[in-house]
Amino acid sequence: MLDFIIAPLEAFVDTYGLLAIIITQILESALIPIPSEIVVPLGGFLASEGYFSLLTLTIATSFANLIGALIAYFIGAKMTFIHKIKFLETHLTMSQKFFDKYGLKTIFIARMMPAVRTFISLPAGLAKVPLWEFTLLTFLGSLPWNFALGYFGYVLGQNWELVHTYGKYFTIFIILMIPVAYLLYRKYEKVLME
Repeated sequence: MLDFIIAPLEAFVDTYGLLAIIITQILESALIPIPSEIVVPLGGFLASEGYFSLLTLTIATSFANLIGALIAYFIGAKMTFIHKIKFLETHLTMSQKFFDKYGLKTIFIARMMPAVRTFISLPAGLAKVPLWEFTLLTFLGSLPWNFALGYFGYVLGQNWELVHTYGKYFTIFIILMIPVAYLLYRKYEKVLME
């Protein structure tokens, strides 16, 4: 069904390995629509074949997500022209109110949600979320997402594409994990913010 996406990504990753995975994850987090739900499970399969460890995959993809998210954050932070456009000014105000109301935990939780994870950085930049908190919460929120995708690819081995095929169940799993992530965040919130 999505062979036109899967085949070139698979070829890129087969040729360049972990470097290709890192590049695709930087691009994905920088607002380029490259699905991590395809790339990271393929990386999990490669980890199961001994090319690198699952831990290496998780940390590398999380740092790559952070780099891409910082690009999107800075794009958002530099979009000063928005203040001159009434319609967009309204969205900026809404973003700021959203972060004011729900706090920075939004960034942490959003990094574990399909689609939302890619776009949360732009409004965070627009809302001038403190950079060090954005960086920390983006990285920590990326870890469980990348580990889960990589783990499923690792376990499924050559059938890693099933992660994408059964993605709706994975999405449900992630959504169910959000309360767990939130409880962990609350438990360690003071440590994270010090």
